[in-house]
Amino acid sequence: MRLDKSTLREFCAAGLVLFALLAASCGPASTTTAEPEVPAQPAQVTYNTAPIEAAKAGRYDREFFPGTRYDPAIVAPEACLGHPVGARLARPEAILGCFEAWAAASPKVRIEPYATSYEGRALVRVVITSEANQARLDELLAAHQKLADPRGVDAQTLAQQAAEGPAVAWFGYSIHGDEVSGADASVGFGYHLIAAVDGDVPDILDQVVVVIDPVMNPDGRARIISMIEQSQSAVPNLNDSSMHRGRWPWGRGNHYLFDMNRDWITGAAPETRGRWQGHLRYNPQLVVDAHEMGSDDTYLFYPYAEPVNPNFASTLVAWQRAFAADHSRAFDRYGWAYYTREWADGWFPGYSDGWASVSGAIGILYEQSSNSGLPLRKPSGREVLYRETVHAQAVSSLSNLRTLAANRAALLSDYVADKQRQLRPNEPASFFLRPGRAPDRERRLIETLLRQGVEVYRADAEVRVRKASSMLGEERDVTLPAGTYMVSTAQPRGALARALLEPDVRMPGDFLATERAELERKGRSKIFDLTAWSLGHAYGLDGYWAATTPRVARTQVTSLAAPESGLSGAEGAVEAYAWVVDGRADASLRFAVEALERGLIVHVADKDFRAAGRSFVRGSVLVRRGDNGADGARLGERLAAAAAAAGVEVVATNTGLSTDDGPDLGGRHFRLLHRPRVAVLSNAPVWPSDFGHIWHQLDRELGLPMTMIDAQHLERYDLRRYDVLVVPPASPKLAAQLAASADGLKAWLRAGGTLIAVGSAAALVADDKLGLSKVRRRHDVLAELPLYRAAVTRELEARAVSVDEDALWTAPAPASADDEGSSSSQKSSAKGGGAGGPQGAKAAAERDAWMRRFSPRGAMLRGLVDEDAWLTFGVGAAELPVLFSGSHALMSRAPVATPVRLADAAALRLAGLVWPEARERLALSAYLTAERVGAGQVILFASPPGYRGATPGTARLFANAVVYGASLGASRPQGW
Repeated sequence: MRLDKSTLREFCAAGLVLFALLAASCGPASTTTAEPEVPAQPAQVTYNTAPIEAAKAGRYDREFFPGTRYDPAIVAPEACLGHPVGARLARPEAILGCFEAWAAASPKVRIEPYATSYEGRALVRVVITSEANQARLDELLAAHQKLADPRGVDAQTLAQQAAEGPAVAWFGYSIHGDEVSGADASVGFGYHLIAAVDGDVPDILDQVVVVIDPVMNPDGRARIISMIEQSQSAVPNLNDSSMHRGRWPWGRGNHYLFDMNRDWITGAAPETRGRWQGHLRYNPQLVVDAHEMGSDDTYLFYPYAEPVNPNFASTLVAWQRAFAADHSRAFDRYGWAYYTREWADGWFPGYSDGWASVSGAIGILYEQSSNSGLPLRKPSGREVLYRETVHAQAVSSLSNLRTLAANRAALLSDYVADKQRQLRPNEPASFFLRPGRAPDRERRLIETLLRQGVEVYRADAEVRVRKASSMLGEERDVTLPAGTYMVSTAQPRGALARALLEPDVRMPGDFLATERAELERKGRSKIFDLTAWSLGHAYGLDGYWAATTPRVARTQVTSLAAPESGLSGAEGAVEAYAWVVDGRADASLRFAVEALERGLIVHVADKDFRAAGRSFVRGSVLVRRGDNGADGARLGERLAAAAAAAGVEVVATNTGLSTDDGPDLGGRHFRLLHRPRVAVLSNAPVWPSDFGHIWHQLDRELGLPMTMIDAQHLERYDLRRYDVLVVPPASPKLAAQLAASADGLKAWLRAGGTLIAVGSAAALVADDKLGLSKVRRRHDVLAELPLYRAAVTRELEARAVSVDEDALWTAPAPASADDEGSSSSQKSSAKGGGAGGPQGAKAAAERDAWMRRFSPRGAMLRGLVDEDAWLTFGVGAAELPVLFSGSHALMSRAPVATPVRLADAAALRLAGLVWPEARERLALSAYLTAERVGAGQVILFASPPGYRGATPGTARLFANAVVYGASLGASRPQGW
């Protein structure tokens, strides 16, 4: 499901508990012993107990595929699972065990491992086709590849391959681990294809190669099954909100709680990267993604709702309608309820089906109403067994497979025609990446593109590009150096390249009118995910988009050489004066962590400098030999180990004396670092996925030890054990925990702690009733907005100081009466006593509430960067694209520092849907703030900087805050 169900379940469970407590406390209405006028016994209510009895017996009467004869040599699912399919939840290893048994027994099956989860579980794809096809599968796939890349292939060969070659169908199940029915359905569906000896299955397998990804999220599935089993009762409970159906952090995400259905354009998860490789090998024409949704719903399948991404093939929605027509007939036979087009839009290409569709397949989503593997009573009173939901998923898969087989030649013909269109687009565009700003992120971007099959080239000479649009929206002619990376949309995966890199894809006008009406009339949006996602923006790089591709000598990039790492530089490196890691590299923070963990004394530069004949930016990390003892060999070993762990080059220098006007290496511009002791708030009401993004960054990217603190018992912790406390986004319920712990948090801050709050948690910390921060939420300070505007004007002017020498040495002219009147009026307005008084304040509050309806749902905004602030180490520019969602407009003014502030309304939007009301509310508000509280500090991010692991440009800001915060923004007692 695309919506996070954990919040709904949490609210429902809490409401039921509260209802029970209230009912228990009410007592009888009367204590009289008089004979009542009505019978003492309540009226009898009759319940249908058959589903409960059936659930106890694991019974569901309908066969999945009635009338089919199966090969007795293929072990039946109930024999390898130990129960009928869908009678109860099957563990990931049991599902894989079935397919392994079938692969050993049938020549129609092969299993290909493609990844290992973080918890060590195997992920496999199961390839099922006829025995003849299986015997020459590699040959068939090589011929099939010509359709995916028709360059140099004659028209007759393409037509023959489309007419005679097999199509490929890809079925992915339960990418959200707690949407469980899909993975169980893969067993019933897979067995039917492998073991059926009659009906249409043999003919289908002659025409189609079927790829099944049976358990896309084994870690999440194992987690939710354990929760369900641990809290299961002997008597089945038909209530949809009972905790026996799961609890925080549920099973939606993988080990680090990533929503992998939104990871397809980024590949933060190893599971996604493995799936990319499989899609490039098989080039499917049909991709099915099986999900679940709310338990009180029915069943959704495609075609898409509006808006639809313009990079999809023009025939996509028509084919989705054809598949839906057959799908509906299959469901009509069973009397199952279903619907299409109501809410699952086709805009964001980061979903499984969206990425598949922009890669050329017919992407189809299923959303089956969930019952978490247990019997369930619907709001209508109908009682549903889990096996029925599994049955519906299996029937859906077979229906879509039959449609593909029946239309195989036409689909293959459309598929190759779309690839030919991409090779010769009407408007070929290109993305250019100038290297040098952030080597780690540049490398990561190029590798991400290559892994998705996007072709990348490197310019052999200077490139002159006309009307190039930068990632900051500035259009001009540019000259880019040799070595610039180039990605043209005139390539077989050109639609995907455009979808990943085009900076500003705009929604169609008719949908905008619908969306505006929905917001104005009902206060809700029809958009389900981000409206902007360009990787050039997300990575914070020096990229350009142009409508043309200039002619220049170029070399295709098929892989990238390993980056320089280890010790380098001066002769006799271990006897050098000092060693430096360039702060341009995001991995410099990982090096700092690794060095501190090894007991080294480490400094970080707050100013650019030169050493060993090279330039280093502020944020570069320095290790001086004199600080770290006389044992040069031992020091060298520790430096080399830290460099290897971080994957960075450590440059040795023989002197600490600057060769220019920059700082010497022993001066005050090199700040001593302390080993950060980090705690992260977890458990409800923290949002699981946002917690997971932070956990992953700290653990996998920074290698930083962290302690998970239970948000529900925050007041019980001794925070003196930690230097840094991170508060991820959370529901409004977190306010109560923060209030209960406010005194302890204040004492900890005054003693030197660093509090980092993100997104919705930052808005809660900014509540003036807590007294933790001077930052305020916009709707709390409407009367003071003129004061904030004046303070922001002074702040931004101070970033670009100019001196009018004539005015400096000449006496100013006296102020006019008009000037004084204007000043007086502004002061009156600033006090809130101007136009309207209390009525004016009420009108302002109502207007602000109205404007919040139009808050962005994932847009790229322009951030104005304070290039002197330590929190902006590694940004390398005065402006930075920031992904922003939600209505949290944070207001800051001195003495609060604002290292990144959103631009004014005219310049604010870089990409995505940002209504005028949102521009006005968010203009010049704070994205990142830092303020001293005693010896400590509070750092607030208005929107998650490391969102989904997909925004490394702003994730660098968060890494700076965590790794350097306790040393640069807070004070630590000497010798602590």
